[in-house]
Amino acid sequence: MTTMLHRFAKLVVACTVLLILAGSLVTSHDAGLSVPDWPTSYGWNMFTFPPSMWVANIFYEHGHRLIASTVGFLTIILATWLWLADARPWLKWFGAAALGAIIAQGVLGGLTVLFFLPAAVSTAHAALAEIFLCMTVAIALFTSPRWMEGYGTAEAAPYGAEPDD
Repeated sequence: MTTMLHRFAKLVVACTVLLILAGSLVTSHDAGLSVPDWPTSYGWNMFTFPPSMWVANIFYEHGHRLIASTVGFLTIILATWLWLADARPWLKWFGAAALGAIIAQGVLGGLTVLFFLPAAVSTAHAALAEIFLCMTVAIALFTSPRWMEGYGTAEAAPYGAEPDD
């Protein structure tokens, strides 16, 4: 089960990178307010918003929201899996913290739209995205077979190094 958990954690990392790339497209195309409401998309449930309306900058903003929802759902699964299957209490709580971070990301993203892109909220949204990515990378590392074999302990030598005598 540890191998599957690690693979799933790597999937969450990959999806998070995709999410950050989608967010950069929103910013670089100045598409942040192309969908002017939140949590809906032009009054539609986000998941039923017709693809025929995904035109111009709406494509970037709505796509970012859908990828973010996917990452949020995957993070719920990851945090639950860590809580139920991993014996390390600190990692269980770290998974819960990652879940809290992605929830905060969703709220910050929504506030960015509702308050018309305030600099402080937009900056916090971008900064938390990078922190969340680091958290997912750390979870993938901590669930890796190599880490689990003891390379993550204080007594272990760095990769490829011989311990000092």
